Amino acid sequence: MKKIKKYVQIGLLMLMLAVLISGTPTHFVEASFGNQFIVQNQFQYMSQENRQQMFRLLTQLHERLQRLLWLYNFRSLDSEVQIATRSATDIDTDDALLRGEVLDFNNSDYADVWFEYDTDRSDLDRKTSTQRIDDNDDEDFQRRVTGLKKDTSYYFRAVGEDDEGERDYGAILRFYTDDSTADEDPDIVTRSAVNITDDSADLRGTVDMNDFRNGEVFFVYGEDKSQVEDVEDDFDTYRAVDEDGEDLQKVQVDRDLDSSDSYQEDVISLDDNTKHYFSICVGYEDEDSDDVIECGSVRSFVTD
Repeated sequence: MKKIKKYVQIGLLMLMLAVLISGTPTHFVEASFGNQFIVQNQFQYMSQENRQQMFRLLTQLHERLQRLLWLYNFRSLDSEVQIATRSATDIDTDDALLRGEVLDFNNSDYADVWFEYDTDRSDLDRKTSTQRIDDNDDEDFQRRVTGLKKDTSYYFRAVGEDDEGERDYGAILRFYTDDSTADEDPDIVTRSAVNITDDSADLRGTVDMNDFRNGEVFFVYGEDKSQVEDVEDDFDTYRAVDEDGEDLQKVQVDRDLDSSDSYQEDVISLDDNTKHYFSICVGYEDEDSDDVIECGSVRSFVTD
């Protein structure tokens, strides 16, 4: 019903515009639906004031129509739910917990949500059961999928349908089922700093989560080598890392790493002509569900 009302509104404006143009006593009327609306005619039977009024009215109607067409784009945007796919968790050899979130209900009273998944990214044939979420409920939702193949890559996305049957799709994400062997810890490599100046440098590194997920990736750096080296022993999450002025600082570069990635981060306001130490680290939950931090080797550079 909401979508029909919008189309009726657009249609009425188009009709009014057509009637005004066709009913104007002119020798000719020329209309352009680009950035401007131009009416060129000779109003033989209208005063100058009436002609100006008519032109303003036509222009306002056209601008309103253009605004509606742009805003709705022939879709009921304000009644379509907005869906996000979140990373899978609690992954085992043959099952996993898929997660999603309703970002916005807009004018929809509820959202029917589910997940689509399979081993082929372009053909997500399998589907979970549907769950209805009201606009006053918790926006997060999840479903456990079972009967998966071990040591296999799966793709999935969250799907939502509003109260008018319009759907929105979250991004397609990937997870790997376990292979019944011991979990492999993340591979972390600190790479040399580049673009070094008197007060800044680009820190670099790579992280491969291997059998683990939801990694928080960050750099630690500072003028005290021992504090940089002790981060993975002294702290268990990025938030817990306690900065200590110029001796130890931190900067986060990824909040939710599930596979592997490379990073380069510009750090500024460094002391000049000074040796600085740094390492790339990742915080995650280990096989015992304990928070841990692992870091790559500690490297150094000297500001100019």
